[in-house]
Amino acid sequence: MISIIIPTYNESELIGKLINFLKEFGNKDISEIIISDGGSTDNTAEIAKNAGAQVIISPQKGRAAQMNFGASMATSDILYFIHADTLPPPSFFTDI
Repeated sequence: MISIIIPTYNESELIGKLINFLKEFGNKDISEIIISDGGSTDNTAEIAKNAGAQVIISPQKGRAAQMNFGASMATSDILYFIHADTLPPPSFFTDI
């Protein structure tokens, strides 16, 4: 099982597509998708929640701080960090 951690800030246009992609190609081997948000002013958090992700608000804004905060909340031994503006290959889980 893996935990996927995505740092976000105003990613409403992309986050739903990424979460759905990860769920489709991650099989049932994903224990959680954590959105570590930096205080978005758009509806990133709402879209992510509706897509099935766990949304946490990072106490510090900034990619590294948000990734570290997300990692501290993860429950799996394997952590996969990905940015909201990317799509991994469909084989991402088996590649990991």
